[in-house]
Amino acid sequence: MRRRPLQCPFCDNYLASPADIRIRSLDITGGICTCGAVYVLDRKGHNLGEIYLDALTFLCKGDFDKAVTLVPEQYEEEIIDYDIHSNTISRRESKTGRLGKIIFMRLRDL
Repeated sequence: MRRRPLQCPFCDNYLASPADIRIRSLDITGGICTCGAVYVLDRKGHNLGEIYLDALTFLCKGDFDKAVTLVPEQYEEEIIDYDIHSNTISRRESKTGRLGKIIFMRLRDL
């Protein structure tokens, strides 16, 4: 798949580059889409476990206790390759391994 501008995988809105955000004791680099989805950046793509938990906590507005009680049926997720220099995404693995990852999450309507 070709590189394309950063877009929400749930609603296709174009998004700004991830920015530094502080919520309670959570420091992340990410953003929020108008559809309610959140996105969190893992600059090197090697720390997905921690970033995944950060995304869940961000989705729960900084409430870590609520984040760890969510079950997969309660939210949707997408993990996409991201080039920080060009603010573009791709679903194909990087051959050079130099791309970061962006995790998108949003709560499901139950």
